[in-house]
Order: sequence, then structure tokens, then C-alpha cells
Amino acid sequence: MKKIHSSEREIWISGANPVREALRAEKIAAGELVISRSDSRGQEIEGLALKRGVPVTRSVRERVTQLAGHAHHQGVALRIAEFPYTELETLLEKPLADREPLLVLDSIQDPQNLGAMLRSACFLGARGVIIPKDRSASVSATVIKIAVGATVYVPVARVTNLARALKQLKSAGYWVAGLEVKGSKRSYEADFTVPLCLVIGNEQKGLRPLIRSECDLLVQIPPAGPLDSLNAASAATVVLYEVLRQRLILGNHGR
Repeated sequence: MKKIHSSEREIWISGANPVREALRAEKIAAGELVISRSDSRGQEIEGLALKRGVPVTRSVRERVTQLAGHAHHQGVALRIAEFPYTELETLLEKPLADREPLLVLDSIQDPQNLGAMLRSACFLGARGVIIPKDRSASVSATVIKIAVGATVYVPVARVTNLARALKQLKSAGYWVAGLEVKGSKRSYEADFTVPLCLVIGNEQKGLRPLIRSECDLLVQIPPAGPLDSLNAASAATVVLYEVLRQRLILGNHGR
């Protein structure tokens, strides 16, 4: 049997769409495709790999699960040198309902926090995540495993200038809400039913001043105990749930 290479440094992406797009992007160096499906979609992906000269290994689903680190792989895993980020412009080309709410992460540096936020974003209905290229954790093998399949469903864009990206988002019709310990509104008082971009700051320092100045409103999670804050990943989850809660109520009232 052919040996399947794996290491902590390698990135295995999974999911039919992410793998197919990575194979179509010639700038992404692909090392090996492992596949357990044989339907038309699987044949298309295998054909793209062979066309690019990428070795293909047919294996069982359990092996793909082992490589991907989760069960949401849709029967395909591709070993690559770098995670295939989505362009912000590509994200904004989608219909509004398919591109909001967005989660923007300002200088999140802990890979475990980033992975946890991606998982929460996927579970609670975020349509995309935006991170800066500098002063931020990147999407690594560790992040992908902690996110347990979120990168299959939620596109991640990486931008050079986060403040400029927020200006672009506001021009595209988004309201930008930043999370701050001393925000002027409690999370449940803010209107999260508008086209929304939620910004979470660094684990220790919170939002940078320039990023804070681009926010249309600053919200806080009001504490009920002696501690005045949550860690970044937990805070993101709480506010994303509030976004979902408000939209579910609005939907129920509309029926």
C-alpha cells in the first residue's frame, strides 16, 4: 500500500469545494490528494488532481477523517503548503444573504482561539471570517483541526490592511460592530438584524485604536459575576449567538 505522508507542519484541507478550488488555483502547491468517494464530484476532483500531476491515493473514509482531523471532509483531503484564503472581493460578490453576518478578527494571535472562533462562526451562521496578514495567527494545521471542519463551510479572507477592509465593508452596506469591555451598548440592546460585520479584538489588548475608530458602534457583554471579561473566543461565541437569537426572533415575528 502506498504510504500517505503526514506531519504537524502540513496542511490538509478537505471538503469538495475547498479542494476543487485549491486544485484550480495554480499558485497553490498541492502535494497529494486522498479520496474515498467515487461519484461524479469525486471523479471531477480526481481529474483535476491528475491534470496537475498531483498524486492521488484512494483510501477509506476513516483514513480521510484521520488526515483531515474531523468527519466533515466529504470524502476528500488535499495536502497543501499553504491554506487557500478567499479574496475579500470574491466574498463581496455573493448575494447579501450569503455574505453576512461576517466575523472580523483583529490581531487574534492564539491558533487555538482562532480555531475555536472559526468553529463558533460556522455553528452560529457567520458567512465569512476576515483576518489580517500581520499580527495574527494564520490558518494552520492546528487551527483546522480545532475548527473541526469549519473551513469546509466558512470562507476565510486575509487582508493586508484591516482598517481599509472595514471601510470597504461599510461601503458595501455593512454595519460594523466592535466588541469592547466598556462598549456603549449592551450586546442585547444593539440591533444585530442589519447587514452586520462583528469585530473581535486581540486576546490581551482588545481592538486597536484605528480599528475601533472604524466601528459604527461598540458593544459589551454585561458581566453577571466578579470578572469583567471573557476570553476572545468565548466572547465571540456569546455575541454571535445574540446575533442569531435576534434574527430567529425577527423571522418568527415575520411568519
